[in-house]
Amino acid sequence: MLRVGILQNRERTLRNKPFLRAIACALLLPALPASAASAASPRSVDVPTLDVAGVRTGMDYDQVTKALADHFQAAPADLKPDPFPGENIVTHTRLPSTLTYEKDGTRVTVHFEGRVPVDPARPLVAWLVTYQVPWTPANAEGMAKAALARYGTPSNAPTTLPMQWCARPNANTGIGCPADDARLDLSQVQLTLTDPAWQQARIRFIRGQQTVQPRL
Repeated sequence: MLRVGILQNRERTLRNKPFLRAIACALLLPALPASAASAASPRSVDVPTLDVAGVRTGMDYDQVTKALADHFQAAPADLKPDPFPGENIVTHTRLPSTLTYEKDGTRVTVHFEGRVPVDPARPLVAWLVTYQVPWTPANAEGMAKAALARYGTPSNAPTTLPMQWCARPNANTGIGCPADDARLDLSQVQLTLTDPAWQQARIRFIRGQQTVQPRL
């Protein structure tokens, strides 16, 4: 009797195998879209080609002035350079470190470094641009919609606070961009375009000038 029972159980198992396989397939099917989504690589963006209010990193002072004036249809008097320029440590001359346009709640500030390699005809280089409007929920929503329409899917999607665009996003979806990468960040009502490479070039240049040969 025991042997007959074992044989009957084996027959039922064999008959049920197609049914069990069908259940397994049904359970796996809902996971396929998620797997396909996670396989998509974060979007890489060539940030130095992007502009904010017409300004790109790498522009010189005159180019930035023209870009802002053209973008906002602004008079020269509407563009305010650094009111207290200090000595630029690359050129050793007094040069503005910022240029600002502000009107009707919109404020755009461009920050400059001494250009390296040194170029006497173009001594300054834009390395950081900020675009800011007053905080309101409607303004934050408007900035997000405008940025998505202008710059496309962020490199750290689906993360939205902040949104980031860069060339070397983390391979893990939603993690974001490295701190030393040129990038565009949107945090609610402030958009920031930055390229740390210009700052690092200045740091290396100054350190090179400070190098001395020991004479022990």
